Amino acid sequence: AAGATVATTFVGAWYYRPVADISTDGTGPDRSAEFFCSETNPYIRERTPYILAAARALSIGFSTLAIRLFMNGYGTFEVVDDDNYRNFVAAVLGEGRENGRGLVTVSNHRSLFDDPGVMSGVLPWWITLRPKYNRWGICSQEYCFNDVLPGLIKGYIGAGQVLPICRGKGLNQKLLLDFARHLAAGEWCHMFPEGGVWQLPELGGRRDMAGSYGIGRVSGSGKLRWGVGKLIAHAPVRPRVVPFAHAGMENLLPQDPDSGITGLKRNIIGGDPLRVLVRFGAEIHFDDLIEAHEAKHGKLWTYASTTKTKREEDDVSYGGLGGGQNRGNFHGRWDSSPEEKELYSKIATRIEEQLDALTKTVVAEHARKGE
Repeated sequence: AAGATVATTFVGAWYYRPVADISTDGTGPDRSAEFFCSETNPYIRERTPYILAAARALSIGFSTLAIRLFMNGYGTFEVVDDDNYRNFVAAVLGEGRENGRGLVTVSNHRSLFDDPGVMSGVLPWWITLRPKYNRWGICSQEYCFNDVLPGLIKGYIGAGQVLPICRGKGLNQKLLLDFARHLAAGEWCHMFPEGGVWQLPELGGRRDMAGSYGIGRVSGSGKLRWGVGKLIAHAPVRPRVVPFAHAGMENLLPQDPDSGITGLKRNIIGGDPLRVLVRFGAEIHFDDLIEAHEAKHGKLWTYASTTKTKREEDDVSYGGLGGGQNRGNFHGRWDSSPEEKELYSKIATRIEEQLDALTKTVVAEHARKGE
């Protein structure tokens, strides 16, 4: 009976799975074209179907248990327990997040296994096993939601509160709006704003950097992608933003020094144990940047959380939930102006200043502890 219940639950996760965006015309993913697929997604937590809520509990619980046993059994996983970390935990539990205020965390990206490898270990056990306190994340659809993966696997990943993003489709893509809706609902959303894996002693993010292997930004200033700036600037309630940096995951999945291709750690059995160090930084504020922009250009528009009762024709800002004839209408509200992109750049630059310094500190500290 228990096995049948679990199986039924994950069939439900398959049905409500996130869908990749394979459109060429910017209209976003079409759920109506998928086999055995619900009409709407994502759901705000209060309106989540019971079977999907159960799948989230199972996916997050099992994955967290397995990964934490591996990470701590294979080596050491240390989160620096200081005031910044305690403030982060309090924020996850809702402190300072009244009236639907969301939480955004940003970090460096050291390996393809950072999420869930690192994200599963940053909270105490009694918190991390509860889906409502877990982060929403995004994963490149070419890895996590490609056509090769069975629907059940995509459903399991989606039940782990992970949504697809399409690298190269820019700030105005529908998938970023889907992710933003959860922040608008007051959830915790995590981003790797470098936009790729960088195993450097500092933040990566630019193609012209040594060790970039041909990926990263090619235009504009700074290292970080501006999507995080868009989420923060247009949130209906300005979110709390907390950075953290980690080091050590690059030893589990190292990049080839010549090609940049990710491989598995050599001598994984009997070799040196894995050591991971995580340190949180102080909260970052953007009130001055946003207020200066609004004083010059007028009040910023905001996105909203989705609900099951909204129809596609109700408001183009919702983008069309069912994949019907109004798909693509979200562009009328969601697309960014040049002036707004300038604001996103300023927000990303402020994040970069703190996250880059934090990354350098953590990488150096991790190296000292390994001597």
